[in-house]
Amino acid sequence: MPYSNEIDASLFADPSVKNNLDLVNYVTQAFENRWGYVWGTFGEILTPELLSYKIAQYPAGVGGYADYIRAHSLGKRTADCAGLVKGYGWYNALSGAFDYGSNGVPDLGADAMYRWCVSRGAEHGRGSAIPEIPGLILWKKGHTAVYIGGGYSIEAVGTLTGIVRSSVELRGFAAWYKMPWLRYR
Repeated sequence: MPYSNEIDASLFADPSVKNNLDLVNYVTQAFENRWGYVWGTFGEILTPELLSYKIAQYPAGVGGYADYIRAHSLGKRTADCAGLVKGYGWYNALSGAFDYGSNGVPDLGADAMYRWCVSRGAEHGRGSAIPEIPGLILWKKGHTAVYIGGGYSIEAVGTLTGIVRSSVELRGFAAWYKMPWLRYR
């Protein structure tokens, strides 16, 4: 099946404001375009140089899958679970580039991001009672996903699985929360 490295910002509701609807659009494009999963990435195209850097940074988590990643993800966009969310925050729809650390989006993993948002007063609740608000972030220990509505999420699951669309009720999320840097509509 073909894939695309394009992020089509023309599909965004409002490319000038980070918002929940465009987060859903962004992660949906990642799913539909079959982005790969590489620990520590956030949507950039995986080059041999970036892969070498990630292998050195995460020898077991990335290095143990290096041959698979080279065969399936080189030249494609990649993200890990938290990187999928951060990538939207750092993505500049006007330039098409990622502005690392921009828009008040910290570079944190799944657990630290959940704690950071809750500590800043982000609206949150139990995973067993997710409101019907697309763009909520779903969390369980060591993992995060984006609620896209209708009982489904999009998440970067792992190197061999990539980015998937999942039924939320089957994934066992402990909590949901809103990102402080997103405007929810």
